[in-house]
Amino acid sequence: MGGASVDQQSDALQTGDQPIKITKSHPTPTDPFNESVYNLIPIEIIPPAKQKQYRSKFADQARKEYYTGLKNAASMGPAKVLVNGTDGFMKKGDGNKVKMQIQAINKEAYCPDKTVRKANVPKDTPVIIETSKKDFIKQNALENINSSAKKPLDNTPAYRFKPDYGKTPTYILKRRQSESEKGFSMQEMEDALMSTPEGKKQAQMMKEGLVPLPEDERTKILEGLKANWEKLNSDYQKLSLTVDTVPKIARKVNMEQQLKQLETHISKFSHSNILVNFNSAYKQ
Repeated sequence: MGGASVDQQSDALQTGDQPIKITKSHPTPTDPFNESVYNLIPIEIIPPAKQKQYRSKFADQARKEYYTGLKNAASMGPAKVLVNGTDGFMKKGDGNKVKMQIQAINKEAYCPDKTVRKANVPKDTPVIIETSKKDFIKQNALENINSSAKKPLDNTPAYRFKPDYGKTPTYILKRRQSESEKGFSMQEMEDALMSTPEGKKQAQMMKEGLVPLPEDERTKILEGLKANWEKLNSDYQKLSLTVDTVPKIARKVNMEQQLKQLETHISKFSHSNILVNFNSAYKQ
């Protein structure tokens, strides 16, 4: 059915308590196959009522105070210059007359009163101070010649007067004490190891340079090896299936050797009892 309908809006004035109604046509459908005859019937929309505009209760008071406080020329004050009439404009030679008037006003304002005299000159004879006949230059030279030279101040610290001079420092005494306690504890540990057959065996291994690897270090090394193996294995799986060049063959062989070596290390560190030979490491 028909084409696009034109929007028709008619605002009804609000009379009394009747709300304003707006008559509006249906919007044009986007799909022409969804048109309906009922869309030709205009619809009435009642818009929501607007809220009353806010007005402060102090508005009248503020407006009254604002207008009652205003004054004409309140910022600079009224002009104190005499305004001439329309026929009192400046003519030729009036500038000199104005200058003379200004000079006369300034002379009257700033000229001192000459009728006021100054005080009379005093008649008392002044007291004249006699000059000294002393030769200060010669006296200063004689004082410097006859005086003894000043000794320089000795600000170097005297360490031999210190209370701890010649004594062993406290930190060295603490170091010696800690070393003696450490040596005593090592001796006690060796005695405790030698008291049992397992301890004798462990002490023999320690003399040969075999030290058991701690469990936490073994776990960290094993986790690191497994992480390296997983990363290398993921890179190996991403290689191309066609290995037809020398670099590809070399890379594949190298990665296979590294995987085999990591698997060997993982199998070794999977055991709980691992001994580390420090003598061989020091010999290398």
